[in-house]
Amino acid sequence: MGTERMAIAVDVRHVSKSYGRNAVLRDVCLHVPAGSALGLVGPNGAGKSTLLRILLGVARPSLGNVWYNDRPLWPHPEEHLANVGGFVDTPWFYPQLTAQENMWMLADLTQKSRRRADEVLAFVHLQAVKHERVSGFSHGMRQRLALAIALMKNPALIILDEPQDGLDPARLNEMRHLIERVRRESGATLIMASHVMPDIEQLCDFIAVFDEGRIRYFGAPSQLGRGIISDEVFWEVSPVDSAIGCLAELGITARVTGSSCIVAPWDDQFDLGDVNRMLIKKDIVVRTVARRRAGLDVRLLTYLEDSHVDARSVGISAANSPE
Repeated sequence: MGTERMAIAVDVRHVSKSYGRNAVLRDVCLHVPAGSALGLVGPNGAGKSTLLRILLGVARPSLGNVWYNDRPLWPHPEEHLANVGGFVDTPWFYPQLTAQENMWMLADLTQKSRRRADEVLAFVHLQAVKHERVSGFSHGMRQRLALAIALMKNPALIILDEPQDGLDPARLNEMRHLIERVRRESGATLIMASHVMPDIEQLCDFIAVFDEGRIRYFGAPSQLGRGIISDEVFWEVSPVDSAIGCLAELGITARVTGSSCIVAPWDDQFDLGDVNRMLIKKDIVVRTVARRRAGLDVRLLTYLEDSHVDARSVGISAANSPE
């Protein structure tokens, strides 16, 4: 991956962005510690890609500013971008050129060695096809080429916009491992927008939930929805009707999810061992029991829909951001 360099701490301070009368970002504040990973999640059109454009120096905020290691990005983003790599929206290449020719052109433009270009092609598993034209690449190969371009400068800050978009399960797994390896070997700060919630949960230290241009939540993925959505417990039992009746006597409402499976939202006032002993005492066969936390996708939807989320919220202050 190249020599590890000092990661960049990112501070977004009261950033707003409007196009005419359309407010896309509204007083967004967040802090990303150096060397950490932030996932941007939320509905399409919520402002995630707009923020990434601002971070990459492609769009200028209408109000506020971004600070990289305590230095303002605007009005001179070019002073910072030598240490920043990434892409936003659909990555673009010269389709009539080979992967290597695309990378060599970028190397020449950024004053990097062509050897570095070949190194990152090998890193993203495109070494064997580097002499093939990009016009013949699959979508997954293009996504890996986009990652190679993002890594070309050995950046201290990596910004990725939907790197897993449109990938099949095998390619999703490959991209996840590549991003994990980038984090492990480079030590760079990572900011990534994605709709693939399992990857966000696995790869990111923090998430920012965007909705209508505002940040509704900033913090650890594991804390999203705490107090709003419960864990669930799954049982494989027989007979099912008797098990549901027994749980109801305890005040637990279960539903059938299969011929012999039931699930119930879990309340920590109950002891799972005591509940299982009660089921067995009622001559109910308990074959399997497992407590599972709702996935990040479910917690995200529930969080955004819950009536307790303040619709007037305009984000979080930098003072309340994780350090």
